[in-house]
Amino acid sequence: MVSENAWHGCSSWCHTQASFDELAFLRLWHDWAADAARPTHLHVVAHTAQPLQADALLTTVAAYPELLSFAQQLAEQCWGLLPGIHRLRFVLNGDARPHTTATSQNSHSHARLSLTLCVGQHEDWPEYADVLRAHPTGPCTPPVNVPALNERTVTIIGAGIAGAGTARALAERGWQVTVLDAGDAPAAGASGLPVGVVAPHTSHDDSGVSRLSRAGLRLMEQTMRLLLTEGVDWGCTGVRERRLPGKTRRGGVPLSWLHEHAHTANDWTHKAPPPAPDDAYWHPRGAWLRPAQLVRALLDHPNIHWQGNANVDALKCVAGASKWQVLQGSNVLAESSRVVLAAGPGSAMLIATATEDGSAPRINPLRGQVSWGLMADVPPGAHMPATPVNGNGSFVHNITSPDGPAWYTGATYDRINGDARLLDADHAENLERLQALEPDTAAALSPLFATAGTDAPRVHGWAGVRCGVHDRLPMTGRVPHAPEGLYMNAAMGSRGLTLGLLCGELLAAQWHGEPLPVEARLAKFLDATRFKPKA
Repeated sequence: MVSENAWHGCSSWCHTQASFDELAFLRLWHDWAADAARPTHLHVVAHTAQPLQADALLTTVAAYPELLSFAQQLAEQCWGLLPGIHRLRFVLNGDARPHTTATSQNSHSHARLSLTLCVGQHEDWPEYADVLRAHPTGPCTPPVNVPALNERTVTIIGAGIAGAGTARALAERGWQVTVLDAGDAPAAGASGLPVGVVAPHTSHDDSGVSRLSRAGLRLMEQTMRLLLTEGVDWGCTGVRERRLPGKTRRGGVPLSWLHEHAHTANDWTHKAPPPAPDDAYWHPRGAWLRPAQLVRALLDHPNIHWQGNANVDALKCVAGASKWQVLQGSNVLAESSRVVLAAGPGSAMLIATATEDGSAPRINPLRGQVSWGLMADVPPGAHMPATPVNGNGSFVHNITSPDGPAWYTGATYDRINGDARLLDADHAENLERLQALEPDTAAALSPLFATAGTDAPRVHGWAGVRCGVHDRLPMTGRVPHAPEGLYMNAAMGSRGLTLGLLCGELLAAQWHGEPLPVEARLAKFLDATRFKPKA
């Protein structure tokens, strides 16, 4: 246990358990919650050879009623703990109710407990020892180049999922955050997608992308439960995925999931039961989401100032002042100690204004269009899947919209066209994708698609431009060839809903010397310096 007053005066404290002791963890949590002089952030790093069992945990804690509310929170997150590093997050006490705008002004509401749990045998995961050694019990020590507490100002350019997630992660750590965006409202770009589907990526070899997607989905679910209204802004419905021809490289699950890890892996993905097609898999923790609602909720923090209609066209490092200026022509829109670029396709242009040689990563636009219509226009008796379906595209229905319950399908993935105007050809492509996913549903909706482009369309659309790099992974971290203080969290491609928040949390943890939310080797997949920028 922590000696009396040891963590007083610290904003962030790390506590290491070489072998996870559930009761000791809960007592630490209890003591931290009861201490008025507690650190804002408590990070517990621990190793366990076997996944936690919710039933066993609650049975053990039954004799300690003062710990029960904490144990219930922990038990709720004892799912899907496959070998690897898992980041579990908890509110201050046993009350897991979402914070309202009123409570968000209370500093206690931002107190955060993170459990970085290393699951698996030591001999199978030797990097766990490095994690435990790197984070001994005591204050989290930021790198030497982190500004002093009273100088921690950051400007984030871009108010999509990546930008808002980064803003929230830094604001919770005491940074004064200015978020600039060219739109007149948050989520004006690709994150304005009316409805999206969040589901893990799976592969036979349990690739880095697959592991990152699970970490991202866990964080996304934690955040949605805390900040949004289930059934209105999001829904943990599960998602059925089709392994369609030509997409087999994305499919399958590791053999270990069918044997030694079957019980735990089933929390993530398993074969969909009949009457689902043979090529279908079921993601129990999959969900649908209104991304714009999440962006607005993330930005609702007293340390975050959002400014729209900010057309940034250059960045300038002020020599000798450790400051960055964000410019619109000769007008200084913001000045801060650090800048994070989350501006989608526009990130590369801004990087070129700030690098020593005018170079920038090659970031490609990726156009996507969604087709949607009202449930009132769907023919009576039409087949509708019980849950969201994804594969090469997705289908979600009975989602509340300003005009009534609606259905949504798409999106397209255009690597050539960077224009966000609606295209009739993309409506046709979305219908074709739906025919592969859900033939009966597509047949029922086909007459509605035939009205696209007419004076009275019953199929409407939304289009936005995502961006990505050639390896289809985000770029997170220090911008190469740029002065100190310029970072990026961009190039999410089609994985922004899964990885956007995770990348923001990763960046914030790196800045503060905190335990990372994923294994270090997985973090390297996302490093913005992993390949040389091109002019």
